[in-house]
Amino acid sequence: MTAKLYYDDLYAKEFDAKLISQSEHNGKFHIILDRTLFYPSGGGQPFDIGTLNGVEVLEASEHGDEIIHITASPLESSEVHGVINWERRFELMQQHLGEHLFAGCLWNLHHIHTQRMRIEGDNVSIDTDIPADLSAILEAEAAANEAVWSDLPVEVIYPDMAEIRELARKLPPENAIPPVRIVKVEGVDYVPCCGLHVSSTGQVGLVKITSVENHKGGSRIYLRCGKAAYRWLDSLYHEVRKAEAELVCGYEGINEKIAILKSQIHDLKIQNENLTIRYLKPLADSLLTKAETSGQFRIARHVMKSAAQDEIKHLFRLITEDKEAVAVLACANDEGVFVMIGTNKANKNIDVRPAFKKAIEILGGKGGGSSFSAQGWGKNSEALDTALDEAVNTLRLSK
Repeated sequence: MTAKLYYDDLYAKEFDAKLISQSEHNGKFHIILDRTLFYPSGGGQPFDIGTLNGVEVLEASEHGDEIIHITASPLESSEVHGVINWERRFELMQQHLGEHLFAGCLWNLHHIHTQRMRIEGDNVSIDTDIPADLSAILEAEAAANEAVWSDLPVEVIYPDMAEIRELARKLPPENAIPPVRIVKVEGVDYVPCCGLHVSSTGQVGLVKITSVENHKGGSRIYLRCGKAAYRWLDSLYHEVRKAEAELVCGYEGINEKIAILKSQIHDLKIQNENLTIRYLKPLADSLLTKAETSGQFRIARHVMKSAAQDEIKHLFRLITEDKEAVAVLACANDEGVFVMIGTNKANKNIDVRPAFKKAIEILGGKGGGSSFSAQGWGKNSEALDTALDEAVNTLRLSK
């Protein structure tokens, strides 16, 4: 049995222990000590890392009553001095308690239950049982920070099951064997937890929501706490300063400037589209004049060199305004070959998909579409003429 020193002294950074056993598994060494400060994964909190006699501990995990320390090298002595990575551990404790405060406030204020919590790098995420709207989330965030600034004590208690059933926002598993470890912050949270937390709420520093998304009938809420929150806000500050410099305004005016730019971009897109249509209209008329008649429709074939995909689409729309026309179009550029084959949507007398399939297979590409319009990209630009020939032949046979 490994004595769990991390429960006895949250702020201890080093310890001495005796080696119980070590064994090699797939090139790694599994080391068991009689006592340890290395917290294994549990309760959503990652394991500690650090060193044992200077040998790097890559992972710590719990198996029954034993904590296994995984290293790349064996220990040479049965007397062991361990050092945990304190900076990482302290941040994990900040993040874990910050999550407790937020989840407790979300429950107290809106009766929204946290089903799962994870700490991954600088991010903490929680999954809720029902959707949480942004106003409820921000209200809980504000309440959590009030708890931080109140610098409340964090208690670890082992009450009887009757009290737990009455007060806990989350009940322990049905197979839990008393005593059950409860982490309590008076007036904020009361929950079973095996993880490690700073000893007072003030040490969390800050709780900040960073994003929210829908997830399996509830919400997945991302937050950062403590130093991780500071790093995120510091990065955000520098990005805002860059935006201020580019937009020549203070941060209060960024949204207004962006709205103006979006409007200008929209207008420019319309102008560009109109200009593109104006210069492509004569080409479309010429292609329709020269189009090959085949049964009830006419085939307009054309390849635009070094053109953009949007240009082909505009040309396609201009040609297929004629309900008897079938457009067989392509453009070749650095990205490959774009092919578009189709007719007016109202034309029910032809299905262009067989012709498109022939062409795209020859070009070694992918794509798809409907009976009246199909498009895709290919890589074999040298075979473009052959691909379009096959497409046109297939259209001829479909008359």
